[in-house]
Amino acid sequence: MAATRAGPSGVIRVLVVSELPGARRELEQLVARDPGLLLVGACDSLESLDGLLEESGAEVVLLGPGAESHLPEPLLLEQGLGRDRIPLVVLLDDFEGVVAARALRAGARAALPHDSSPAEISAAIRGAVAGLASLPAPLVTAVLDGRTREGAGAPVDGAGRTLTPREREILMLLGEGLVNKEIGVRLGVSEHTVKTHLAAVYEKLDVSNRAEAVATGLRLGLIML
Repeated sequence: MAATRAGPSGVIRVLVVSELPGARRELEQLVARDPGLLLVGACDSLESLDGLLEESGAEVVLLGPGAESHLPEPLLLEQGLGRDRIPLVVLLDDFEGVVAARALRAGARAALPHDSSPAEISAAIRGAVAGLASLPAPLVTAVLDGRTREGAGAPVDGAGRTLTPREREILMLLGEGLVNKEIGVRLGVSEHTVKTHLAAVYEKLDVSNRAEAVATGLRLGLIML
C-alpha cells in the first residue's frame, strides 16, 4: 500500500506491518474503522520500511503476527523505531510472558496477543502515542506477583530461572529430532515463534545449540525421551 499523507487533523497516523497478507488486511481494516486512527501505509516487514516511515508521517507502527523474529534492538534502532522514537505496538501470534518481555526489551511500547479485540489494539495504539506501555492485565499481575503467566514453571537451576510449558514442549520436540518448521507445524505456531522460544531456552539453560539444550534438559529432568 502506498503511503498517504492527507487526513483529518487530530487523528493518529498508523503504519501497519505484517508478513501475513490476511493479517495485514485485517489490521488495515481495524485501523480504517476507527475514526480516531488514520491508515497511512502498510508493508510486509520492518526491513521493507525503508523511507516509508518518513514519507507517511506515521506516528505509530502496528506490527502484526509473526513479528517476534523481527525484534532485535539494532533493527529497531536502524529503522527509527522503539522507545523515544516512533512507538511500536506488537501483536504476537504465540503470546507468553517471555516473548512479550523480549518485545518490550527490543523497544516495543506495547505487546498484545494477536487475537486481542479491536478495542484493545486501538487502546494500545493510543497509549503508545501518549508514552504509555501496554500489556494484558493478567500478565502485568503475574509479573507483579513474580510469576510467568503460566505460573512458577519448572526450576532450571539454582538461580530460579524457569522454562514455560511451551518452552518445555519445544525442548521435548527437539529431543525427538524435529527441525524448527516441523515443531511449528506440530504446535500450530509460526517458525519465527519457534526460533524465539528456542532462543529463550538456550539463554535459560546456558547452552548454545540444540544438542546441548536436549542434553541439559535430560540432565535436569525437564524432559524424558
